[in-house]
Amino acid sequence: MDLPEGQRLVWFSRASSPWMYGAFAVTGLVAMAALLVGVVGLTSLDWSLIVPLALASILLLGLASVEARVSETGLRVAFGPFGWPARRWSVGDIESARSEARTAAQVGGLGYRLNRLGTTVMLRGGECLVIRARGRDFAVSVDDAARGAALLNSLRAQHPSR
Repeated sequence: MDLPEGQRLVWFSRASSPWMYGAFAVTGLVAMAALLVGVVGLTSLDWSLIVPLALASILLLGLASVEARVSETGLRVAFGPFGWPARRWSVGDIESARSEARTAAQVGGLGYRLNRLGTTVMLRGGECLVIRARGRDFAVSVDDAARGAALLNSLRAQHPSR
């Protein structure tokens, strides 16, 4: 990819998992219902039910969507609707970037996965942006991953010392 001199290029892509949003809603509603039933006195507050459901709901919300952003600073992968937490790699940390088709079965399911392929954020099967950084692979399932990889590789070539 040719980078026009004096211009700043940015690429970003998002992916989300409708079933994770659904699971977030169900666990959150059940936790709220259990809390409400306890507060109004229909039964005693059952914290052993409420706390795990509330934590599961928050975790599901945080993993239900992901955004990948490539700019002259490198790659930023942000989770959830608020973009937090986020993982970052500078252009200098990235050895290479590519687009690769992966399935949930290859990486051990949906979600945040660690396996022989490296770390994968898999919200749906298909195109993934895969980077090699610090000797390890990191992949994220997003649309138009080939363009993000091309921009990262061009930025690496333009600024090899970063």
